[in-house]
Amino acid sequence: MAILAAGVLAFCLMRNHRMPSRGDALLDKMPELGWVRSELKLTDEQFKKVAQLHVDYRPECVEMCHRISQAHEQIEELAKTGRGMTPELDAALREHAAIHLECQQTMLGHIYRTAALMDPRQSERYLEKVLPYALDFTHSETGNLHER
Repeated sequence: MAILAAGVLAFCLMRNHRMPSRGDALLDKMPELGWVRSELKLTDEQFKKVAQLHVDYRPECVEMCHRISQAHEQIEELAKTGRGMTPELDAALREHAAIHLECQQTMLGHIYRTAALMDPRQSERYLEKVLPYALDFTHSETGNLHER
């Protein structure tokens, strides 16, 4: 029994030693944080704060994307099954617009909180790179008809 227990303990110690910490694993799945760190030359302290802010924001962002996707599906279903503007379709379009507004406000708030953790030069560069993406929601649409 002692040999078995020692073997299990050794396995666990080696696994924990080789496995990245939870924070490192999260950062590995978010390559945009690596870009922020290297491009803006963040200090370790700045990067730690930016990374934590990003990790904290991530679930909110995922939820917003889910809500936008559901709104798209609702509009598509109503548009395909109907033959004109109905009160239901109108309501779905309004809900879709409200979700986009909320998403954009939330994203911009996150971006400005992140920029506030940086020095003025870093902040300016960060906003220059990130704001155009945040202000363009064609990437979240199911398809842009004007580009086809």
